[in-house]
Amino acid sequence: MKCPRCGSTLNSIQYDGVQIEVCPRCGGEWLHSGELQKIVEHHEEIFTPKEIASIDAVNKEIFTAEKDDHDELNCPHCENVRMEHFNYGDTSGIALHKCTECGGIWTDKEQLKKVEMLVDGWKEYLNQDSAKYGSVLKKIELKEQQDLDKGVSISRFGFVNAVLRRFCE
Repeated sequence: MKCPRCGSTLNSIQYDGVQIEVCPRCGGEWLHSGELQKIVEHHEEIFTPKEIASIDAVNKEIFTAEKDDHDELNCPHCENVRMEHFNYGDTSGIALHKCTECGGIWTDKEQLKKVEMLVDGWKEYLNQDSAKYGSVLKKIELKEQQDLDKGVSISRFGFVNAVLRRFCE
């Protein structure tokens, strides 16, 4: 495969247990469909709070990189298919390219590392957010389940619905 950025031949490497393709010239990385998820779920490198904070600074500096990122890249796997831009995590400011045909993702130099640092930051705040908003989220979940139960009632008797739902689970 050829690099969509500079045209160099991509080299295969192991990255956190996943085989990805890397450009030896520009440092971009090609991840086949599903590989980004595997990497962020199981990455081995642990980032310091200072490194994670540097991503927050980037987020504040770049409200969204999508509007400024007008380059057009073709998928290195599908060749003549134009990749779409997307902002990783919707608000991160990390603009990646994704092929609509094969689902592969192109990351420019250091972007994969930035994604991992961002996810580490999210994980760090997960427990705090769960403690702070857990009861509210539980109420919302309960209400949604009640609304769903009303919509799929088989019988007008609640206990009959409960028994039938048990059999369907």
